[in-house]
Amino acid sequence: MKLAVEMLNICKQYPGTLANDNVSIKIKRGSVVSLVGENGAGKSTLMNILYGLQKPTSGVIKINEEEVSFNSSLDALKKNIGMVHQHFMLVEELSVLENIILGMEPGKSMYIDYDKARIEIEELMKVNGIEVPIDELIGNLPVGLQQKVEILKVLYRGADILILDEPTAVLTPQETDELFNNIASLSKQGKTIIFITHKLDEVIRVSDYIIVMRRGKVVAEMNTKDTDKYKLAEHMVGKELPPVHERKEKDGSKVMKLENISVKEDNGLFALKNINLTIKEGEIVGVAGISGNGQQEFAQVIAGQLIPDMGKVFFENEDITNLRRTECLLKGISYIPADRKKEGLCMEWSVAQNSFAGYHIMPKFLKKILGFTFIDDKKVNKNAKDMIKQFDIRTPGHNSLVSELSGGNQQKIVIGRETVVNKPKLLIAAEPTRGVDIGAISFIHNYIMDLRNNGTAGVLISSDLDEIFALSDTIIVLFEGEIVCKVRAGETTREELGLYMAGSKRQESEYE
Repeated sequence: MKLAVEMLNICKQYPGTLANDNVSIKIKRGSVVSLVGENGAGKSTLMNILYGLQKPTSGVIKINEEEVSFNSSLDALKKNIGMVHQHFMLVEELSVLENIILGMEPGKSMYIDYDKARIEIEELMKVNGIEVPIDELIGNLPVGLQQKVEILKVLYRGADILILDEPTAVLTPQETDELFNNIASLSKQGKTIIFITHKLDEVIRVSDYIIVMRRGKVVAEMNTKDTDKYKLAEHMVGKELPPVHERKEKDGSKVMKLENISVKEDNGLFALKNINLTIKEGEIVGVAGISGNGQQEFAQVIAGQLIPDMGKVFFENEDITNLRRTECLLKGISYIPADRKKEGLCMEWSVAQNSFAGYHIMPKFLKKILGFTFIDDKKVNKNAKDMIKQFDIRTPGHNSLVSELSGGNQQKIVIGRETVVNKPKLLIAAEPTRGVDIGAISFIHNYIMDLRNNGTAGVLISSDLDEIFALSDTIIVLFEGEIVCKVRAGETTREELGLYMAGSKRQESEYE
């Protein structure tokens, strides 16, 4: 078979960092190739070079056996390379049709030939087996359909080589199945797919061939049929990963109870509606659902960041409905927010400053001089150094800026602060492994399980169903702000949860 992509001896040097170290890969036309590796392995840099977003320091790129040089993504597009980013590049106020043709509108002068565009898009959908409502506004579509629009957008521009970056991050199992069917169809037509993901089950399922990168180099290449996810993980981190720690049986007392919780948005609609739930000591409640169905408000109510419009929150039988975040954290309610950069960390502060942020009022970090209270820098620095050691945080030192750390190490600081500085009785973990690599994921999963086994109650909010199943005792599904399903983790399947997440199914029972 002919080669669609050759990247030969690619080097990309940044000040102080060699992101790609003499990387060579060859990808056959019509194949589905998975590119995997930990954060910082160099795979994103390599794909940005292929898509023309960055120029290599040295090396050669060949597309369909022709040597090329790209100065921008437009140059890559001219060679029929398209990229579907993890965060969609769509305009919500425009229709599907308008988004697909944006920047490539057919017609002359100021006239856009929408009839021609419609015919071309309908033909694209028919040929590729991808159906979307082309007159609907993007903002009205679920994420699964929005992703199909992104794929149609790059196909409309003539892409024969498609780079898919974490394409299943926010999809239901059913939407993931549809995406994989679309990928198989595109491959049969001779399209070349480069698939980037952290989900190794998906790598095994969708790809023909796998390339593994570590520390800027290609460390392994293999046919998918010759490996499994455990061998892949070992290649990625350079050692065998431990399994999730064994779950100990627990029958703890009630820690938190939500009674008829409702939260209204500014537009008068309900973000949460009539939520009833009990969380016990040593129980992890997994919260599944497509992003935007009330998960953020659910976490904020429990954490004390948001006072509900209706209903009550009880913690250890005390009504804490109207308590603020500071009062809640001092009672033992810890919160790992979904967006560590916006909510969990101050990126311009040091590791030491972030290691006790929000807990600065605790006596353990204070000292008195002449009747005045000050923060004790020695205690703060010791806390940071202990955390760096316990959580294996890769940093030059406790005074380094957190902005200089990898995503996984940043997340370890948030988790360490929320679970060590103040021992939690209840831990709310929202997307605790989002954007971190497989080694950090393994560490975080085992750490959360150890907390659970030692009696900490947990609320796990995650878009990753593998994570939900790995850690949860009980699973609830939020759809349009309501609990539509509550089950024991071992009594359901991914496919069944997917139906609840999509609003296609609903339990008729009450939830407590």
